[in-house]
Amino acid sequence: MRFSTALSVALLALAKMVVADSEEFGLLSIRSGSDLQYLSVYSDNGTLKLGSGSNSLGATVTDDGKLKFDDGKYAVVNDDGSFKEGSESDAATGFSIKDTHLNFKTSSGFYAVKDDSSYIFSSKQSSDATGIAIRATGKTGSAVPDFSPNNSTSSTSTTTSISISTSASESSKVSTTESTKVSTTASASSASSGVASVISQITDGQIQAPQTVSQQTENGAVKATVGMGAGALAAAAALLL
Repeated sequence: MRFSTALSVALLALAKMVVADSEEFGLLSIRSGSDLQYLSVYSDNGTLKLGSGSNSLGATVTDDGKLKFDDGKYAVVNDDGSFKEGSESDAATGFSIKDTHLNFKTSSGFYAVKDDSSYIFSSKQSSDATGIAIRATGKTGSAVPDFSPNNSTSSTSTTTSISISTSASESSKVSTTESTKVSTTASASSASSGVASVISQITDGQIQAPQTVSQQTENGAVKATVGMGAGALAAAAALLL
């Protein structure tokens, strides 16, 4: 029972690790040969835009596929496809990270919509929109690992695989323990028989035995030679009487 409880706790802890939020990253726009190259995502009174400066937002993809910013707010999608900041209850789902890029609804394509001197960050194309990609860049400048939320097929498969592997390991341990018990019992029985067989009684009443005793299991896998003096044999004989 103790082993089963410990195993359950370990599996729950491992499951939480599998479905934890992604690594924190910066959102860097990619559009080679344009003024959109390497712009960051920032908030302008709640509206998410692309630009440069020190007010850029960091983010993580949560285990339920939401984009959470480092100011505690979430990405919300307006009816026209543009993004804004909002509460967790209103947050859009379907975000993930694949091949170093942010994905939304399985697509890595986003749009920058011209708005006077700035660009609005959007998920839908329009006549004045330019297609971009968003690179998920770690704090050190390197790409962050791929991440899928817990409602994806890959996360479910990983959890199932862990459970199956652990169960197989547990069965193996049980089988090994039972085999050891049987082997130990058989060895003890053989040893007792060997001691009895080498003790003989001659007419003068003295205990005699060969100098060595050879023991071998039925399958010939284990062989042990035991040297026994007269004193030891005498003690053994006394126990058998």
